[in-house]
Amino acid sequence: PSPYTVTVPTDGEVSSTAGEFLAAYLTGAGEVDRYLAPGVRLSPVSPAPYQSVTVEQLLAADEAAAAESVPTDGTRVSVMVQAEARDADGRWPLAYELTLTARSGRWEVASLQSGTAQAGGARS
Repeated sequence: PSPYTVTVPTDGEVSSTAGEFLAAYLTGAGEVDRYLAPGVRLSPVSPAPYQSVTVEQLLAADEAAAAESVPTDGTRVSVMVQAEARDADGRWPLAYELTLTARSGRWEVASLQSGTAQAGGARS
């Protein structure tokens, strides 16, 4: 069974950070570094494969991810982001596992793993 059982609000801080990070990572819109935790190095996909990325669903393994405010520094949460990416050829379902760490009142990406939300279609 999936460890991702907590529904994360789409208008919350975790969702916002995940969506903005994936947009920067996959479309080249914005700086990836501003979303990364200290010591994490991750370059955007180049050339950028997509024109837009939209978070469709966000599930977490930790209740803290669904909190209205960012918890104390050092709090870590694991989330599964299901997103839809668009390019000139169509729409692509993507799934990313992110570990986020709270620091200075915001969430930062501490790790990233990718996969497809369903068989076929995705390319990252």
